[in-house]
Amino acid sequence: MNKLYTLAAALLTAVTVSAQVNVTLKVDITDYLAAGNTLGANGIRIGGNFADNSVTNGANPMVSWTPSNEFSAMTQEGSSNIWSITLTFPSTAVGATQNFKFVNNDWGTNEGATTLADCGVDDGNGGLNRTMIVPATNETFSFCWDRCTQCDGSPASFELVNVVTNFGVYPNPANDVTNVAFNVSSPSTAVIEVYNALGQRVMFNDMGSILPGAYNQTLDMSGLNSGMYFVKLNVDGRSRTTRVNIVK
Repeated sequence: MNKLYTLAAALLTAVTVSAQVNVTLKVDITDYLAAGNTLGANGIRIGGNFADNSVTNGANPMVSWTPSNEFSAMTQEGSSNIWSITLTFPSTAVGATQNFKFVNNDWGTNEGATTLADCGVDDGNGGLNRTMIVPATNETFSFCWDRCTQCDGSPASFELVNVVTNFGVYPNPANDVTNVAFNVSSPSTAVIEVYNALGQRVMFNDMGSILPGAYNQTLDMSGLNSGMYFVKLNVDGRSRTTRVNIVK
């Protein structure tokens, strides 16, 4: 069953919302090209229900579900295979749901097959959309084409801003246990997840509501095999991720 997986599950309660929020979306197409796909003449673009949220690209209104529109074009970062676009949301859109997907050239060469089953929502046409809750602060989110993870297998990155500090995992390498240390500056909800190198979640630790302060959460890693894992800390829907090696 498809699961609705939002990039941000809630808003930061202590952040003052500005008149607008800039969200930069990046997608790495390295693996997509390596699989034999060809980059279209119009490059990587984006489609989404942008008009519903009054989204603009600079001063230019975004058109919903029209990747062929000139303002839906993404920009290649130098000679890399990473493409990006910065979308501007009005403060009234904070907390709203934004659906989107990346498109190579135009429809018919877009993301949204079963590979997004763990992070997508049904688009009503036999495919899947990515989805996020519009954050209250400027953010940059990175993805791998048609995957729920980044291309190195780590969860799609969302950086915490002025909320979490001193985030780390120790000991590293670890054996049976490891500790996740962090500080939060405002009342929050916290969840710790662990993913394997294939991007599969192998551990879920819901800490519930927490107060400002320092935290040190012990994780039982005894049931995991040796290898590299990704520890993802989610605070109020925003995340930070670090690697930990398990050595038996």
